[in-house]
Amino acid sequence: MSETAAQLLATFDSLAPQEQHELLTEMLKRSVELPTTILTDVQLVGLADNLFQALDAEELDDAQTGEK
Repeated sequence: MSETAAQLLATFDSLAPQEQHELLTEMLKRSVELPTTILTDVQLVGLADNLFQALDAEELDDAQTGEK
């Protein structure tokens, strides 16, 4: 991974959960527009499913701890 990509990930980690969600959604949309995508549709669906499960778990955790 390049230093630029690592910096992007570090910046992503510093974002609020809602901003992370918005960014990931946009990145997934753009990834299917690439002329030669490395990921198949099945892989993209799997990644999206994992993302939404992680977000659901985070929301559940927030709800249980009383955070918004």
